Amino acid sequence: MVKLVRPVAQQSKNMLKPIKKTRLAEAAVEQIKDLITEKGMEPGAKLPSERELIKQLRISRASVREALRHLEILGLIEVKPGSGAFVREVVGDLFFPLAPWLSKHEETLHNHFEARQVMEPRAAAYAAQRASSSVIQAMRAALATFKEKKEQNDLVGLILSDVEFHRLIALGTGNKTLMVLMDTIARFLLDGWKASLRVPGRIEKTVAEHQSILDAIEKGDSEGASQRMGQHLENALSDLAAAGLK
Repeated sequence: MVKLVRPVAQQSKNMLKPIKKTRLAEAAVEQIKDLITEKGMEPGAKLPSERELIKQLRISRASVREALRHLEILGLIEVKPGSGAFVREVVGDLFFPLAPWLSKHEETLHNHFEARQVMEPRAAAYAAQRASSSVIQAMRAALATFKEKKEQNDLVGLILSDVEFHRLIALGTGNKTLMVLMDTIARFLLDGWKASLRVPGRIEKTVAEHQSILDAIEKGDSEGASQRMGQHLENALSDLAAAGLK
């Protein structure tokens, strides 16, 4: 793990050091987490700007944004468009025991799945009719990445690849409104993914359910794609109920 440079008189403005290792985003995540801890940053405190992070860490904008995305999924920060990134919790969402976390986020989770149940089965049907070969190939890649992250026991990676699979289905519809709606959910309303993939057995079920949805889309089976997507969302909600969601 890359550690922070301790501040001295000559470098009081640089709390971070350049990253030279290959896994840039992961190293940046660890440095920013250390920054939050070592500076004693309270919830609501603002992180250095994206430009400042790029300058201090000497990595690309894409790597900085990927690192911030990881921290956002962990529940440690909140990114506010146009304002910056702010500390949310010293201990993030994914580290809280699941049952009390579900109770705390009950309304949010029901709203999340209700909205997706309205939108995504129809999106899957349209994707079966309209998705290009390149988008279908990207869906296959997202599913493959999900399987890899499962083997690596990488929960953040699982969440990201799960979200990407669903985002690509919306992309496959060719409907710009659906794409914007799904991108918004994927960017700002992650609680459903963060909750369901922590339920024992749900990761394995998701592999099979995503494969079933993808098979229907590849075959151009719009009715099957819709039904399988609806069942996938219903299964996730049922598993959350079994884990303590009321």
